[in-house]
Amino acid sequence: MATIVDGKKIAKEILDNLKLRINQLKENGISPKLGVILVGEDKPSQTYVRNKGKACAQVGIDFQLYQYPAEIETKELIAEVQKIQSKNDLSGLIIQLPLPEQIATKKVINYINPEIDVDCLTFFNLGKLLIGKNEFRPPTPGAIMEILKHHQIDLNGKYVTLIGRGELIGKPLANILFHEEVTFSVCNKSTKKLEDFTLNADVIISGTGKHNLITGSMIKPGAVVIDAGTTFVDGKMYGDIEFDSISKKASLVTPTPGGVGPITVAKLLENTVKVAESCSLMDIKKLYQ
Repeated sequence: MATIVDGKKIAKEILDNLKLRINQLKENGISPKLGVILVGEDKPSQTYVRNKGKACAQVGIDFQLYQYPAEIETKELIAEVQKIQSKNDLSGLIIQLPLPEQIATKKVINYINPEIDVDCLTFFNLGKLLIGKNEFRPPTPGAIMEILKHHQIDLNGKYVTLIGRGELIGKPLANILFHEEVTFSVCNKSTKKLEDFTLNADVIISGTGKHNLITGSMIKPGAVVIDAGTTFVDGKMYGDIEFDSISKKASLVTPTPGGVGPITVAKLLENTVKVAESCSLMDIKKLYQ
């Protein structure tokens, strides 16, 4: 049987450390603040935002939610992003994804000041990630690497199969893996015979949002399986893997929920604190002048 990753426990360790750092910041007159832009009434997005707000309250980060109707257009949303950044002393600003179809998502995201882009989605920060000069990692890839570190999974010489090339997980994680001593493959929806890649992998990381994409017959004994995908079926959250069969064969596996998700939130807050630590309160204000 596999070791099942306790994402809540790992997240708590990160958050407990952040509390100490935040208290020290506040003693010096700096109060970290995270702003979240939410467009529309997508239920999963509302749940994710609510969890972020709860986590902020838990560690002492100020949390500000900016809500807009689903009908808002790209130009209007860009104007709101600029307005938010001009009037608030934020140490982090994110836009909850996905956005409605009529909005040019990448265009809007790139109006976020890279200095407070704690999701690491602007072209500027993705470029820094590519060359290995980033100050922080995108939250979900950061959470995945945290799991591997926590469980002392040595990637040196390992073969990693990464499934999915999305903007939030696959692409940035591939850039991170480029700087590790690993051999890796990136699979997508057009990949033929996915099992040819998963059966040879020492580590499998999936982030597609496709329920039961990977089953126990598709992995080799002792593989590490990190499931970062999320999808909802009849109101219940699932990942990409068939957990029961995978857990009987893998050496380490993440559950959904309770695996990568809580650590992702903790990593987002860690990025926010890092920004606050790198700037005095006056420096933060200067970002908007």
